[in-house]
This record gives sequence, structure tokens and C-alpha cells, in this order.
Amino acid sequence: MQATTRYNYYEILELPANAPQHEVTVAYDRARSTYSGDNPAIYTIFSEHEARELLVLIEEAYQVLGNKILRNIYDQRLRNGLSSLNDLTYASILEASKQMYPEPKADKSVPAYKKDEAFEKEIAAQANWDGALLKKVREYKNLTVQKVSEITKINSYYVTAIEAMDAGNLPAVVFVRGYVVQMAKALGLDDKKVADSYMKNFKNGLGK
Repeated sequence: MQATTRYNYYEILELPANAPQHEVTVAYDRARSTYSGDNPAIYTIFSEHEARELLVLIEEAYQVLGNKILRNIYDQRLRNGLSSLNDLTYASILEASKQMYPEPKADKSVPAYKKDEAFEKEIAAQANWDGALLKKVREYKNLTVQKVSEITKINSYYVTAIEAMDAGNLPAVVFVRGYVVQMAKALGLDDKKVADSYMKNFKNGLGK
């Protein structure tokens, strides 16, 4: 994808700029399905790496266009033609929205759970982390996929894929590590230890 279209989120989702809001979600679901690892035809057009990068772009496009406030800021910058590519990135748009609409303190409260001392010790001593174990800890702590998504700001689609270690539905490896770190923090785990172990297992799985 050329730099000039890298941040044209309408082109990424194949939407006209005047598309109504409800069509954004439809376009996002369609694009995600098209470029997912479940569609083998995509690899006749793009390499596996390129397909994963496209999934990242699709996710960014939805985060901006699927939010009315972010979309309004993006549209204004896109229309004036004076904005640099950096002004059109998701991070830049999000920062502008925070300046315009300061966020109240987020409610990061989590559901209570009954502690199992034996399992707590097992978690503390655990040196081999994979998706199944992350899921087990999440469920033990009474956290839904959606709650983890809310805490980490990671799309629930990716939370589920990380737990399944589903490389075909995850972005580039560097992004996966970042997601695992955030999930480990949300679960009250040693994020570095968890991420190092998880990524070793994840990369070994890619080689199979």
C-alpha cells in the first residue's frame, strides 16, 4: 500500500467518504473477513506478512471511522488537504480528541473473585505461558473477553485470537507482543515474564 493511501481509511474499508455510520461496521466486518487467514485466496494476492499488515490497517480504520468524534476530526483533516500523513494517523486523531474532550477517569474496576491459594502459587511460579493459560487465568479472575478488551483497549477479536494463539487472525509479531503485555498487566501478571514466554511459544508455533 502506497504512503499516500496508508491513512486513507475510507479506501482501506472501501467506503465512500459520505457513507452513513452504520455502513462502517458492515464494511469493517467485510474487510476483516476478506483479509483474514481463514480466506486462503488472499495469499494469491498478498504475502502472509502483507495480509497481516492489512488487518492492522483495517483495525485502525475502524477505530477512527467507527467513532463519530474521531471520524469528524479525521474528516476535517482529510478535507483540508493541508494535513501531513502524521496528522492522519490513529494516534494523532486520538490525541486530538483527548484535547477536545478530556476523558473522565476510566473505571478500571474488575469483578471480585474467590482466591484459590494453590492456583495463585502456580501462577506465581509459572514459567511457560501460552494462550490457553492466559485464558485460564482470565476466567479464574472472572474477567470476560469484553472486559479485558475494555481495560486494555485491544479489540476483543484480538483478545480471543491471542488466547487461541491463532496467528492467522493476528497482526505482525511486534503487535502481538504489545497486546500480550497489556493483557498480562490487566490480569495482574508479570508482563515481561509472560510476554517473553508467550512469544517464544507463539514463534515456535509459526514454524510448524
